[in-house]
Amino acid sequence: MTFDNLFKPKGDYNLVRCGRDNDGGYLVSKKTIEETGTLISFGVLDDCSFETQFKKIKSVQVHCYDKTVNKTYWKKRIYNDIGASLYNLNYSFLKNTFSRYFEFKKFFKDKTNYLTIDTIRTGSVKKILNNSQSNLPKPFFFKIDIEGSEYRILDELIEFQNLICGLVIEFHDLDLNLNKVEKFIKNFNLNLTHIHPNNYGELDLNGNPTVLEMTFEKKPIKISENLNFPNKYDQPNDPQSKDIVLKFK
Repeated sequence: MTFDNLFKPKGDYNLVRCGRDNDGGYLVSKKTIEETGTLISFGVLDDCSFETQFKKIKSVQVHCYDKTVNKTYWKKRIYNDIGASLYNLNYSFLKNTFSRYFEFKKFFKDKTNYLTIDTIRTGSVKKILNNSQSNLPKPFFFKIDIEGSEYRILDELIEFQNLICGLVIEFHDLDLNLNKVEKFIKNFNLNLTHIHPNNYGELDLNGNPTVLEMTFEKKPIKISENLNFPNKYDQPNDPQSKDIVLKFK
C-alpha cells in the first residue's frame, strides 16, 4: 500500500487518542482541543465517545448533525437486537446497544450539547458558520464522518479554513475520489498531523485502502522532524482484522 508523499505528515506530532478504542477514536493534539471554541460534529450515529472525551479535555459547546439517529432508529435497533438475542441466545449485541443508547442519552442531556437531525449537503458548512459566527465561540473544530458526503463540503471547509483550528475527517471510496482528496490537501492550509487507514473499508485492485482517517491542525506541536509511523496510539477499526500499514513513495 504505497501513497504519494502528499499524504505523509511532515514529522511526528504530540497526539492523543480521543474517543473509544478501535472504531470511533481519532488522534489529535491536546493543544488543539484546548484551543477550540466550538466542536462541530458531522456524523454521530450511536457513538459520541469522541465528543465526550473531547469535552473532558475542554468544556466546549458541541453541535452534532446526523440524519439517522432519531427515535425511530433506536426503536428499530433495540427491537431487532432483542429478537436476535432471543433467537441466538447471545445477549452481547443487545447489551452493547443499551450501553450505547444510555451513553447517547446522557451526552445529549447536557444543555451545551446539541443534536440536529439533518442531512449534510452542499452549503451546510456555509449555512452553519454564517448563522453561528456572531454567537458561537471560535475557532471551530470539525469532526466529519458522513459516508461519502464529505466530498460535497470540501470547498466550503477551504473557504472557511481561517475559522477552523482542527479537523478529523474520514474519506470514503478513495479509489474513486483520490484527485479530490489530493486537491483538498493542497488547498487546505492546516497541517496534516495524522493519517490512518480504516480496515473496515475494502482494499482497491492495487491493494490500497479505500477509507482513510486524516487529522489536520492549525498549530500542532511537532516533537520530531522524523515521522514515527504508525503512531503508538493507532488501533485497527475492526479489532478482528489486522490493521493496514501505509507506505509512502
